[in-house]
Amino acid sequence: FEPGGQVEVSVRPLEDIIEIQNEYLLIKAEIESVLKENQILISLGYHPVTTIDELPLLPKERYKFMYEYLHTKGNMARNMMKGSASTQVSIDYVDENDFIKKFRVAYFLAPFIARLFDAAPVFENEIYKEKNLRVKIWDHTDISRSKMPAGMFDTQFDYNSYVEYIMGSQPIFMMEEGKIVFMNEKTVEEIEKEMELTENQVIHASSMVFPDVRLKNFIEIRMADALPNPFNFAIPALIKGVFYDQIILEKYYKKSLNLTDLDMINLNDEVKASYDFEYECAQDSFICKSFLDELIADALMGLNKEEQKILSSFYEWIKTNDSYADYMKKLYQEDFEKFKEAIVTGGFDVQVK
Repeated sequence: FEPGGQVEVSVRPLEDIIEIQNEYLLIKAEIESVLKENQILISLGYHPVTTIDELPLLPKERYKFMYEYLHTKGNMARNMMKGSASTQVSIDYVDENDFIKKFRVAYFLAPFIARLFDAAPVFENEIYKEKNLRVKIWDHTDISRSKMPAGMFDTQFDYNSYVEYIMGSQPIFMMEEGKIVFMNEKTVEEIEKEMELTENQVIHASSMVFPDVRLKNFIEIRMADALPNPFNFAIPALIKGVFYDQIILEKYYKKSLNLTDLDMINLNDEVKASYDFEYECAQDSFICKSFLDELIADALMGLNKEEQKILSSFYEWIKTNDSYADYMKKLYQEDFEKFKEAIVTGGFDVQVK
C-alpha cells in the first residue's frame, strides 16, 4: 500500500504484454474478491471524489517522515503522496552504452508519454481545468529529487553521472539497526563521510529520489497516469515497441541529441498547457500531434500482432476523445452519476480490435 491507500501491483518481468495483462487481471481479481460492499478498486491518475486533507495517511513511520519533510519542499508533495496513482514500466539494459541511450530516450519521450496517458480529470473535488495534472504535481514536489537530473541533455549522462546525482541527493532518513534515523538536510555524500553505508542503505538512498525516469537494476519509466484496463497496457506496449527495437531506439536517440536541458524544461511546461503544442528548439521542431503519429507508427513495428491491437486501439480512441482525462471531464460536467459509474467500469466502451 502507498501512503494514501493506493494499491501497488508489481508484476514479475515478462516479455509479452498479454502475459503481463493476464497476471495483472489475476491479481486484480484476487484483490476485488476481498473488498467490502462499499469499496471499489479504480485506476485513475488522481483521487476523484476526496480532498487530500480528508484522505488519511497510512500509519507507517517512513510515510510520516516523508509526509512532513516533503511538504516543506513543495506545496503539492502531499497531493503526490496521498492522491496520485501512476502506471510505471520497468525495462532492462545490457551495458552502459545501452543504459545511456535508453535513459536519454525515456526522458526525451517523457512529455509525450505524459500527454498520451493523462488520466486525472478531477483535482480536490473539482474538474482540473489544465492538462496533465501529474506533471504539475511533480513540478511542486521537491524539485531537487523530482523530474530530471541536471545535465541530462547537456552532457552524456552515464553511470558516473547518475552516481553523482544520487550522492548529491538528500535521503531524508536512513535505517540504522532497524530504526529510522532522520538525516536532516545531509546529502548521501556527507553521510558517507560519517559512516560506511551498507548495500541496503545505498539502495534506500537511490529509492529516495523520484525523477520521471529512475535507475535501479532496471530503468523505471514513471510519467504515465494510472489507467483502467485495457488502456493501461498501451503504456508498456508503447515502451516495448520503442525501447526493444534497436533501429527505433537509435532513431529517437539521435532525435534527442538535438535538445538541451532547457528545451526539455520548456517541453515540460508546454504539456501542462495544451495537448496540441508546437515547440521549436535550435536544431529541431516538434508538433505534438505529428510527433505522436510517428511515434505510435514506429512503436507498432516493434510489437507482435496482439500487442499492436492494444496500442492501436488505444490511440484510435485517443484521437477521438483527446485523452482519458478529457473524456471523464465531459462525463463529470454532463452527468455526475454517469461519471461515478464510469469510475467503476473504466469509463469507456472499447474493444481491442
